[in-house]
Amino acid sequence: MKNLIVASAAALLIGTCVVDVGAARAEILDDSYVSILGGPTFAPSLNVNGTKRAMDTGYNVGARYGHYLDSWGLPNVSAEADFLFSQSDYSNVPNARLQSSSYMGNLVYHLPTSSGLQLYGGGGAGAVNTNIDNGLGNHGGSTVFGWQLIGGVEYRASEQASLFAEYRYQNAHDANAGGFTRVGNTGNHLSLGVKWHLD
Repeated sequence: MKNLIVASAAALLIGTCVVDVGAARAEILDDSYVSILGGPTFAPSLNVNGTKRAMDTGYNVGARYGHYLDSWGLPNVSAEADFLFSQSDYSNVPNARLQSSSYMGNLVYHLPTSSGLQLYGGGGAGAVNTNIDNGLGNHGGSTVFGWQLIGGVEYRASEQASLFAEYRYQNAHDANAGGFTRVGNTGNHLSLGVKWHLD
């Protein structure tokens, strides 16, 4: 009888914990979202030891996971884990290109409006990998600290999904890549994307 009582109490405790964990997970997902995006990368600037290299317009693709911080007392603010890959070619140099991969943490403010359109803006910091192939046999990459500024407009198309367009300025300096030192990597990125609200 004692074993039955102990087993029943343990089962009740485990069941309560599972319900609490499930409720907490549901609450987290209710305030979370994932996004995919892509578009042109224009006016990228590659600065090598003070000399600027001309680059063609390229492309970018990325993804992010975000969570709104309302329960932390920060209404309309979200924290994001953000990844972006971009590639641009050297102007007039065959087979020469710049590739950039960034891993950032962002804080973003979403401006509430009375319409289906919403403006947002914020910034982030993290790691940027700069990879260079100069078309002459020199290639390589390194990862350094970088930062970015983001601004955009979002349209809530349904309960589950939003469409958005955004601009991103990204900056990373003092990379050693492709046989070059003190490489400054900056880029302007326009992206269109889809954002799924998790619930």
